[in-house]
Amino acid sequence: MASFYDKKKKCRVGTMDEAQFYAECDAANGAYFRRLLAAWEKAGGTLKWGAGGVGLRGTIKGKEVGICFVAPAFAGKKDRIELGCAALTKQIGESNCESLTKLLRKAAGDSVAGASMISLIQPGDLPKSAQEAVTKAFLTML
Repeated sequence: MASFYDKKKKCRVGTMDEAQFYAECDAANGAYFRRLLAAWEKAGGTLKWGAGGVGLRGTIKGKEVGICFVAPAFAGKKDRIELGCAALTKQIGESNCESLTKLLRKAAGDSVAGASMISLIQPGDLPKSAQEAVTKAFLTML
């Protein structure tokens, strides 16, 4: 079932697929997300589709870990990549999480917002070199 907003539950339900995901992204972000997802899978990571987007997952020290969530615009939020630092720190360790967030901030500058919950907003609007640096930052986790 395609993802949709359930007014009773006050959240999205169902599972989004690639077609719905890219239909809900703007063109520039969709193009970047395609490259990011392809690079992630090529490097051995996996994708987990959910109601609001897709999770990038990888095996770290023998355990499958959710690294970030990639989501199209919804409910007033723009296209974005999100990382929950508290959960991520528990899964990959504080130094790995700090290293990833530093690389993302260096690559994307003001497009990265938040502290405990980090959002990289509108990554498709970044220069190509910054987009490549963001992708490389995520790939360091695999």
